[in-house]
Amino acid sequence: MPVNSETVAAGGGGSASEPPDILAIDEARSAALVDRIMAVAHLQPAAHVAVIGRRTLPLLLEFLHRGCGCVRSLRPGAPSPDCEQADLAWIVDARTEVELDEALRAARSRTGACGRVIVEGAHYAGRDGVAAIPDHAVAAGLGVVSFDHVARRLVLSAA
Repeated sequence: MPVNSETVAAGGGGSASEPPDILAIDEARSAALVDRIMAVAHLQPAAHVAVIGRRTLPLLLEFLHRGCGCVRSLRPGAPSPDCEQADLAWIVDARTEVELDEALRAARSRTGACGRVIVEGAHYAGRDGVAAIPDHAVAAGLGVVSFDHVARRLVLSAA
C-alpha cells in the first residue's frame, strides 16, 4: 500500500538530511520512479522483473501497470523456490552487508548473462557505505555499468 507524502513529512521517511525511504513515497512518485528504472535498464514493456527488498507491493503494481510479463518480489535471506529468469533485478533496500550480499547473489542468479541489476544505495549502511557496493557486486560476479551520484543508484550486469 502506498504511503502518502504526509506520512513521509511526519517522519516516515527519515530525517531532513536523509533521503526519503524509497518505498515511503506517494503513488505518483512511485510511478515516476518505476518509469526511470525501466528507462535506465532499457526494459521492454513485457520484461520480467524481480524486486528484492521489503514493502515492494507498490513497485510491483507499477511494473504490472506498465505491462511487464512477470514481476516477482524477493526478500533478502528468505527462501525463493522458483528461479525464473528476470531481465531486471532491482534491489531496493539492502541495509547491511549480509543483506546486500544475499540480494546480489539472488539478483545475479536471476538475471543471467544479459539482464541488469539495479541497486538503490541511498540507505545502504554497510561498512564504507555506497562506495563498498561495487566490491560486493564483483564478489557476486557483477560489474558496474553506471552510477547515478545524485540518486545513489548503481546499474550492474554480469561481469
